[in-house]
Formats: sequence, C-alpha cells, structure tokens
Amino acid sequence: MRLIPREWTITGVLVTNLAAALSLGLPAELWRVALAVAAFLVHLTTFSPLFETASRRAVHWPLVALNGAVYIPILWSAELPILAYLFALSAVVLLVASHGRVRTAYGYVAGLALYASLVIPMRYLLGRPDAAELYGLALYVAYFVAYALYVESRLAFRNVDCAVPLLFWAPAAGFLLGSNPLLVVPAAEPTASLLQNYRRCQKVGDLESIKKMGKSILLRSFLFTALLIAAVRLGSTRPFAMS
Repeated sequence: MRLIPREWTITGVLVTNLAAALSLGLPAELWRVALAVAAFLVHLTTFSPLFETASRRAVHWPLVALNGAVYIPILWSAELPILAYLFALSAVVLLVASHGRVRTAYGYVAGLALYASLVIPMRYLLGRPDAAELYGLALYVAYFVAYALYVESRLAFRNVDCAVPLLFWAPAAGFLLGSNPLLVVPAAEPTASLLQNYRRCQKVGDLESIKKMGKSILLRSFLFTALLIAAVRLGSTRPFAMS
C-alpha cells in the first residue's frame, strides 16, 4: 500500500492545512497538537488506497470511518453549520466515489474541496477558532476550490469554461473580505490570476505543461497561505498561544 499520495497536490494541501491550523495559534494543551498531527497523518497515509478503491467504483468504508473518527473530539465544540457543511461535502464525495467518478472534473474539484476543508476541523482540534479565523479559513477553502476549477479550465481535455473559476472566486472572496479588510492582501494575487485566465483562456494538453502549471500553483498557494495567516492574525483578538 502506498503511504504518500502519488497526487502531490493532495500532499501539498494537507501539509498546508496543518501549517495553517498550527500557525493561527497554538493551544496550551500539547495533546491537542498531537490530535491535529494524528489527523494529518491519517489523511496523508489513507488517501492513495481511498482513491484507488474509488476508481473501481467502490468505497473503502473502514478507511472512511478512520478519517472521520479522528474528528470525534470536535463534535461537542464545533457549531452545527460547520458540522453540516463537512458532512454534506463528505456525502457528495462519497457519492462521486461510489459511482467511480473521482477522475472527472467535478470529482476532482469535490475531492480537493473536501481535503482543503479539513483545515477547519483540524483547527477545531486545536481549540475553537474565533470569527476572524473562521472567515480566513473559509477564504482558504475558497482559494483551493477556485484553483481546482482553474486547473480544470486550463486542461485541453476538459470542457470547463475559463470563466467558471472567476465566477466562483469573485463572489466568495468579495463576501469574505467584508469580515476583515486585511484579507484583500492575500486575495489580490488569485483575483488577478483568475481574471487573466478568463481573458486569455490558454489550454494545455501535454504532460510537461500540466506539471509546470501544477508546481506554479502549489508555490503560489504557499504564498497565499502565509499572507492569509498574517492577515487573520492581525485581524484577530486571540493571542498566538491560546489559553
């Protein structure tokens, strides 16, 4: 069984999730950090068998249960809308997986949306986030969903319009910027990039160009996350070391 995902995009998202969750503030209880790291390791080491099983139109239920079990501690602290969102998105991905559609455009976007969204329960494992953090994490998830759509819109063998990523990102980012004006700093580059993609709409089809595009997106996601964390920390009243 392959422990590290062959899909390095997922590895990058999971690493960024853990870094973002920890960077927003460390709890006084070290066991909380251990829970977050354990969740990260579970997701990292189970993705490949989950994906391979889904490719055969099946669901690896024991591993699905394990991925959910790591978040049992947050059931008593996370707000109902947060839990409802996570359960609904998980249900969509499981439905896609059970029909063997994980390699389609919407399967890819739904899967990446779920894995990016894991930053939210991971943050709850460290302690209940404040409003500024939740809005920041929502922008974080919106970013990764927008760029999943961006990738699909660039691929010559996909039929995704280049306007779709921008149409998703613009209203989501516009709404969330109202919660913290500082979020305009991390939001600036993806907005310009997605606008440029809409205007140029250059498709790629060869493997080398696709890999180059993916690496560029991953590096930009690290910059976005760093700027986002700084903006959220400056807009939050919570100290870095949480009591």
